[in-house]
Amino acid sequence: MVARCQTLDGFALESGVEDGLAVGSLEPGTVLTVHTRHSRYRLVVLGGARVVVSGGSMIPDGSEARLQGATLGGSAVKVGWIGLGLQLELLVGRQRITTSRVQSIDIESVPVRSAALVA
Repeated sequence: MVARCQTLDGFALESGVEDGLAVGSLEPGTVLTVHTRHSRYRLVVLGGARVVVSGGSMIPDGSEARLQGATLGGSAVKVGWIGLGLQLELLVGRQRITTSRVQSIDIESVPVRSAALVA
């Protein structure tokens, strides 16, 4: 028997699938702070799914990574997404890192070009 949260239907019902942000929609240079249950991560968006990430015990120094997306720890991933209540999956080199569940996402800074467009 498979736990409901590990099925596609169960994954679709998780709050983080709707509550979060698509990293690919952010301007390069945007800086995010992601607080998980056990760690804090700083992400600088490079473009698309590429980020520079630092934080937690696995990535103390800034490393370029591919943000795979949000997951419940199984094989289902919402690609390019950081979701509240879901785990963040990153690919740093050849190492796949899955964080504890995301508790908050803060946009620390937005590139000047993007900020001018909003104003």
